[in-house]
Amino acid sequence: MASCNSVWDIPGIKAGVVTGDVAWAILEFAKAKKFAIPAFNVTSSSTIVAVLEAAKKINSPIMIQFSQGGAQFMAGKALDNAGQAAS
Repeated sequence: MASCNSVWDIPGIKAGVVTGDVAWAILEFAKAKKFAIPAFNVTSSSTIVAVLEAAKKINSPIMIQFSQGGAQFMAGKALDNAGQAAS
């Protein structure tokens, strides 16, 4: 990470959803550069869109998070949440 000047210099990173080693590299980069990647608890598709648009506008990575109840709400009422399977 020492050779990276920007989060966008991390090998394998691209706009969109990141997972695995690339996601971990983003967190390590932020730690090394002493800044945080904000996580936004979203409650609807409109809040998801608002967070994504804001991240694009400032050209910054973000994390989208759901509470257990929020995850079940987003999954829909038709999905059984027995054993918290939908959350």
